[in-house]
Amino acid sequence: MAVSALALAAALLLWPVTPRRAAALRRTRAPGPRRVQAVPAVAALGVVLAWSISLPVALAVAMVAGTMAVRRRRRSVRRQRQRESAALQAALDVLVGELRTGVHPVSAFGTAAGEVSGPVRQGMSAVAARARLGADVAAGLEDAAAGSQLPMHWERLAACWRLAHAYGLSIATLMRSAQRDIVERERFSSHVEAAMAGPRATATVLAALPVAGIGLGQLIGARPLAFLCGPGVGGWLLVTGVLLGCAGLMWSDRITDRVLR
Repeated sequence: MAVSALALAAALLLWPVTPRRAAALRRTRAPGPRRVQAVPAVAALGVVLAWSISLPVALAVAMVAGTMAVRRRRRSVRRQRQRESAALQAALDVLVGELRTGVHPVSAFGTAAGEVSGPVRQGMSAVAARARLGADVAAGLEDAAAGSQLPMHWERLAACWRLAHAYGLSIATLMRSAQRDIVERERFSSHVEAAMAGPRATATVLAALPVAGIGLGQLIGARPLAFLCGPGVGGWLLVTGVLLGCAGLMWSDRITDRVLR
């Protein structure tokens, strides 16, 4: 039953199309990541697999897939934060340099925005537009914090701007101090992130040890897969084991993430 279902899924995914239909698909296909275009095929295969396997195995597969998706999302957020941090530090370096030479804040923010990309570019451009219209620059910096992975840095810049305008201090000096503070904080965060790579790898290896044990049992002829994937108590033992393994991974990620905050 399972073999026939998998064969049907493969046939549907590999069914040839006519040249006219292929040309139409190429014309109407929206540009975007290739992984997004593969989502319908993966979803169809998942439906067929869920229909062809037992409920405990389906639950175990769903838990593993969900855990992998959550961890991948967290890694993506960390990478985005690192890229935004590097861009913000570069933009602040340009901004401080422009302000110290006596350039107007409107031009300084515009120049800084032109040197970077991503959310930092959008934030700096929005602040420059506010300054050009005579609006509150500090409020613009706080608005940029709302859509950033590093809101505390933008809020620190807003506080420095308000302090300079409230007491007549040099905005270039305060921005320079804020830049140095942000650079040191991000350097420390990078060191902690590197130190946490070892515990994360250890947690992943420990979670994968039961898989290695199952593989060894299969090699010596104990047939653990037949017991775990078959009907009866074996399937629910599989669910319990996978649940504990996934919970351990998520808990270890939570601990390491709290260290990084």
